[in-house]
This record gives sequence, structure tokens and C-alpha cells, in this order.
Amino acid sequence: MSTDDISALNQIGFASQFVDPDVEHTVRIFHHHCFTCAGSTLEKRISAPFLSTENLRLAEAKESRFSYLSDIVLGHTTPTQTTVSRWPSLQIGQPGTVKFEKIAAILGQAIGADGEGRRPYPSGGALYSAEAIVVTSDRVEGLPPFSVAHYLPNSNRFELLPMQFGQDRYSAIAPIEGPVFYVAYFINLKKATFKYRSRGYRLALLEIGSMYQQIAAIAQDNGIASRVLAGFSEYEFTKSCGLDSRLFLPAAIHAFGFSGHANDQ
Repeated sequence: MSTDDISALNQIGFASQFVDPDVEHTVRIFHHHCFTCAGSTLEKRISAPFLSTENLRLAEAKESRFSYLSDIVLGHTTPTQTTVSRWPSLQIGQPGTVKFEKIAAILGQAIGADGEGRRPYPSGGALYSAEAIVVTSDRVEGLPPFSVAHYLPNSNRFELLPMQFGQDRYSAIAPIEGPVFYVAYFINLKKATFKYRSRGYRLALLEIGSMYQQIAAIAQDNGIASRVLAGFSEYEFTKSCGLDSRLFLPAAIHAFGFSGHANDQ
């Protein structure tokens, strides 16, 4: 085992010795308040029953003005306000397979580090306290079906975890038809809080937002659509990945598949 590998294995233990237990407890409690009941028997009973589809449509894709007294200056109306056209979020995946080599290339380009350890997105104190986990379906070539692989950005390799999902667990991850693979984003709690304390949790969330934006854009360039989900069964998913929920807090999952824009890659 190389020196870099030993250093990587010691990262969580190193950070743990500096973590304030009270801060960790506060962050963990807040995170649990953000948990959803998605995928459980309680989902339909307590998930915003007072909101109708009509109510929601009044708020979707709208901008928010602060005051009707303020002047409007600059800017102009255009069909697309950005130079990059983002595909609609994946709804129903189409048939098709993808090689794991392509998944590795997407993550390497999107969130892999350069020779000095810098990644294509910012991180508070360069701690990079968010982790990306890939979960494959049986339509990914190059790995056993339903594998769980942890991406290592500095060495641009994957750590194959001993857990596997199986068809039933994979299908139950999210209510999306036909996802080819998922990328899950976890907060490495010890690394997030040992320097910046509770503020590190917010920095980790900002980091995850940058990560999934990067990965979504590179995946789209490769003909793969995606959808980011914050509502899923966090504890069950973490357990299925074989991760310790005392150390890793799930923040979001990212489904990838072929939409009408690309049926086969």
C-alpha cells in the first residue's frame, strides 16, 4: 500500500481527534430535521398534504421581486438567458447501456483533482468534505451489477465497496423509471466539522451543489440526462451502501439515464 493510500485511510481518524462532540451533536440533530419520509409508509400521510398541484404550479419556475417600488434596469428578455442549455430533469429513462469507463471519465472530468490536489469546484479550506458514491444498475458494463463504488478524486480511482444493492433495492432508491446509475453525495462529518465546526456543514452543502452541477453538465455532454433528488430514504440508502451513518450523512442522490435526447451511448 502506497503512502498516499495510507494517508487517505487515516483522514477520518485524523479529523476525529479535533471534532468538538457538542458541535457534532448539533449538526447531526439539524441534519436529522432535514430527513424525509420518502420511501416509507408515512410518505403520503405527512408529505405536504395541504399543497395541491395548482398551488405548486404558481410557485414553479418563477422569479421573486423584492419590491414593486424598485426600478428595473439592464437585462433584456431572451428565450434562453444562459449560454448553456440544460436539459429537463430525467423523468423516464430509455433503454441503453453505458460502460463504467464512461462513468469514470465523467466523474474524472467533473470532480477529479489536478496534480496539486485542486478540484474543479471550490471547497472551504480545501478540505473537500463531500464524498461521491456511484451505484450501478445491471445496465452498466465493466462492474458487477448493482455495485457500490466510492470515487477517489486525487488518484482518479474507485474504491469498490463490499455491498451490493440487488434489483429490488435498486428499484426502490427513487421513483424514477430506468436510471442506469446513481451518484450519491455524502457529507464526511468529521472532515466537515473539525476545522469550521457547525459552519463546515453549510460549506459541505455548498460543495455538493457544485459537484452535482459539474457532473450533470459533463454527463449531458456525453448524452446522459440526470435528476437530483433530496427526497429518499436516507438511512436505508446509507445502510445499503455499507456506510456508517455516524460518519457519513447523505445529502442528495443523482439519477442518470437516457432521455429523449439520447437513447443509446
